Amino acid sequence: MLFIVTRFISLLIALVCVTGCGFVGNQSLSVRTGKRVVYQSEGGQLITATYYCLSDGSLSFVKIKLPDGRERTLPRVLAASGERYTDDTDLVWWTKGDRAFAQTRGENGQWQVLYDNCRPVSR
Repeated sequence: MLFIVTRFISLLIALVCVTGCGFVGNQSLSVRTGKRVVYQSEGGQLITATYYCLSDGSLSFVKIKLPDGRERTLPRVLAASGERYTDDTDLVWWTKGDRAFAQTRGENGQWQVLYDNCRPVSR
């Protein structure tokens, strides 16, 4: 069930990103760009995160550019602490205070840290 909901949210994000704004009933929605942060992992890799939300506050998401050039858009999901963004398939971006980390699924299906102890850098 979570997979289906996550996929629906991902499709909604893609639609909103492509159109710039969408209409739900009589309500006009737009995407608001938040802050853009460049993080450096403890291994020295740079990760760029740009945070967005819908104008009605119903959905927040992040666009991540990883060191290998891949870009991913991940919806914000419930977290006990910090802000967690994930497609729940193969990537998690989690921020807590001024630190962040990325996880990916290993061959055994368990989450493994991909980039750890990421901190904002001036650019």
